[in-house]
Amino acid sequence: MKKIIVSAIIILIIFLALPYISSSVGWYGYGKWKYRGRTSSIKDSKSRKVFVKELNYKIIDSVNFKNFQFKPYLERGFSYGKHSMEDTRIWSNSNFSYNISYERNLKDSIVLYFTEESIEKLDSSDVVWGYSKTPYLKDTLTLTIEGANNHYGSIKIW
Repeated sequence: MKKIIVSAIIILIIFLALPYISSSVGWYGYGKWKYRGRTSSIKDSKSRKVFVKELNYKIIDSVNFKNFQFKPYLERGFSYGKHSMEDTRIWSNSNFSYNISYERNLKDSIVLYFTEESIEKLDSSDVVWGYSKTPYLKDTLTLTIEGANNHYGSIKIW
């Protein structure tokens, strides 16, 4: 009889603790709906209805890159819904309402980041991503490309 009572108490504790542990580690633990989201492709941006326009660009000095693909675009700033990543909440009360995003082939082992000069031209940034107050770029921006085995280059966006 004691074993049944102890087992029942253990099962009860597990059933009460499991949802709490799951919510603190899983989706609700990360709180993804609190932070700015971004897409990794124009197709995804259009399906979320945040796409604004494609940006012009030119790849300069791309040494040792083969089949490098890159396409910059502007999209509305958004966050995910509280219960799903499929839900899109467009940011309307932000000083930096637009994301400067880009689509690229993710198979390359490369890093893209804005130059210091470009960071000063942006309304806001976090080195890798740029944010704008307006649905257009005010000036030409430069991204640096760095990769393994002496791969390097730059990209001008306007």
